[in-house]
Amino acid sequence: MSTTVSLEKVLEVAQDAARQAGKKIRDVVLSSGNVKLTTKSATTDLVTETDEECEKLIIGQIRANFPDAKIIGEESSGSDKYELSDSATWTIDPIDGTTNFVHRLKMSCVIISYIVKKAVKVGVIYDPYADEMFWAISGKGAFLSTENGESVPIHVSTTTTLSNACISMDCGYGRDFEAVQSYTKMQAAILSRSVRNLRVIGCTGLNMAWVSCGRLDGGFELGDWDANRGPKIWDFAAGTLLLSEAGGLTLDIE
Repeated sequence: MSTTVSLEKVLEVAQDAARQAGKKIRDVVLSSGNVKLTTKSATTDLVTETDEECEKLIIGQIRANFPDAKIIGEESSGSDKYELSDSATWTIDPIDGTTNFVHRLKMSCVIISYIVKKAVKVGVIYDPYADEMFWAISGKGAFLSTENGESVPIHVSTTTTLSNACISMDCGYGRDFEAVQSYTKMQAAILSRSVRNLRVIGCTGLNMAWVSCGRLDGGFELGDWDANRGPKIWDFAAGTLLLSEAGGLTLDIE
């Protein structure tokens, strides 16, 4: 895909696809039927029939507008590692927060990003339950569009002390001794410094969107690239752009 593609057109397609997938997610959560699921890399790493249907829907929308699009989707890539090239690439997480979705906890979202030369140019995170669309175009700020169609600029929190901060801390997929120790050690370190409170949201996209708009003061999620666990590009690409455009940052903690 050429780098001369209109980013406004990319945003329009991404937002429309996210809303369509979001409607499907809402319909399933509000239904009385069972959610059909299987596991991927671990029993904590779930995929449902709806994940797969939503990803196909989003890919269809993208290819209808950009037939030659290169796409990295969570379900089509599976638990395998991926290679990101300099080519223009879309990433898709059709249901971020699948465990919440399976348990009908209304904390899931649709995430779509557009990346050129390994730099995120467009990011969309859509909360289908609140009907909130978080979005950003590189260099043009971060915004939240609500159900009335109004788009307002967003900015990260101005909180500067842990005692006034609410931090999200998700434990990722690891349940072995080392992963549990690593997570609880970091949790204890923050609690012992008198943080106002911690939250476990279970959805990387919402964590990053809520930090971007100042609802949360910071977020942390345990992961391990070498062990192929934790957030992947479809989880964090859009959120990384949102945070940057909203005055925040994303980094690895070693």
